[in-house]
Amino acid sequence: MMNIRILTLTSLALAGALVVSRPSEAQEGPEMEAMRANCGGDYLRLCAGMKPGGPEVKACFKRNRPNLSQGCSQAIAAYERSRAETSGEADD
Repeated sequence: MMNIRILTLTSLALAGALVVSRPSEAQEGPEMEAMRANCGGDYLRLCAGMKPGGPEVKACFKRNRPNLSQGCSQAIAAYERSRAETSGEADD
């Protein structure tokens, strides 16, 4: 029970750390939910010694991109695509 609670809190913190700009918009999207659901284990495996939600976690994920699970890697890619599309629309 405690491990599930820690994993859930860690996943939420990680998702917050991955948001670079305009977090209020990104937090509600399906891409953010996918990262929450798929990246908690990767955080624990690769970045657990780092403060959840901090810039170190984002850097850790970036550095370890080749080592991420397929689900987490796909979730991050989808999030990045959605952010690029949103940025592109704002520039029109």
